[in-house]
Amino acid sequence: MKRLAIVLLLTFPFFNSLSAQIFQAGFYGGATMTDIPGTDNIDNDADFEHLGFVLAGTVSAQISPKTKLQMEIRFIQKGAQENPQYTNDSAQTATINPTGQYINDYFTLILDYVDVTVGIKHQIHFNLRNKATDRYGIEAGMSVGVLVHYSYSVQSYNYPIDLNTLDLSPYIGLYYNITPHFYIEGRYANSINTSLVADNTNENSFYNINTGTWNNGHNVAFSLVLGFNLGGTLYTKPAKAPAAPTPSDDNN
Repeated sequence: MKRLAIVLLLTFPFFNSLSAQIFQAGFYGGATMTDIPGTDNIDNDADFEHLGFVLAGTVSAQISPKTKLQMEIRFIQKGAQENPQYTNDSAQTATINPTGQYINDYFTLILDYVDVTVGIKHQIHFNLRNKATDRYGIEAGMSVGVLVHYSYSVQSYNYPIDLNTLDLSPYIGLYYNITPHFYIEGRYANSINTSLVADNTNENSFYNINTGTWNNGHNVAFSLVLGFNLGGTLYTKPAKAPAAPTPSDDNN
């Protein structure tokens, strides 16, 4: 038993060092700009007026010198928002406020998800201003999220709404390694399933949205985050060119 304990004590630093080289843990946090196409009740465009936040813990594994497989567990806010807009057009279908103007049916829909994300991050090598750099990279992956909370209010009054509890969102992104441990990252994600239930008959919800139209009712999100890597380095520095040989005095 004592011999086994001694062997474990001697080999633990080796395996600990090996795992630190293969696996890297970290975290990131930042802001999201999101929308749900089809919910705009004025001009039916994607305004990305809903702001939220994202927090994540990450674990990555080096699968090649410039490529990593990364898994994340995140809390992310998505949703849609229509800000108040006033007009004197009496023909517009709206509600009269105390000023005598007409106001649109402004709303806020907040969707909070906890998801698991798996993706590939690939370091890019190129020359910038005649200088080689490896600080930039591209990424792509998929998140599978579960709706844990929502809030839907129209003109500051809360209403229930029918929602799908599962969110499947492929994403693409770019990142820049500020230092060997800090990075900034921007992503675009678009769900492949609707967040709004297609046969929603709730009186005060988006009953008139055509979820059969491309992307209507889907979660669309931009995110910008600052991340920190706990171990190792985030990028491989370009190899330096060998120094030119100096002339030997023996040839003189």
